Amino acid sequence: MDMQTLRNVLEHRVEISPVTGRPRFAAMHNDVLFYINQLGGSVKAAAVLGVFPADIEVWIDEHHVPQPFANRIHALTKAIVRSIQEPLTVVIGEASIWPPVRSLDIQRRLGLPPLAENGSTLLN
Repeated sequence: MDMQTLRNVLEHRVEISPVTGRPRFAAMHNDVLFYINQLGGSVKAAAVLGVFPADIEVWIDEHHVPQPFANRIHALTKAIVRSIQEPLTVVIGEASIWPPVRSLDIQRRLGLPPLAENGSTLLN
């Protein structure tokens, strides 16, 4: 989905990540970013969680922390797991959904297809 469409729908709630160049929720609306910052930022959080900093940046961009990392972040920061796995707002376009729906439970509940090879949720 293009950035202009996202800005038209989400206005000030979406920005371009300075690290990945991808769209993400702005800090005020991004619980994943908030709790990663509580852990000291992407590099420190990656070390604590045993992942690469690039993985953390993707989690921030897509507003989804996979299990069991979401449980670990909850244990360390008291983050509500659902708030770091499901964004409060999504944009549904003609061909895709942003951010991608990574949760298998949500995919099943909403009848969405699995992620495409490029990591996006494409609508059939």
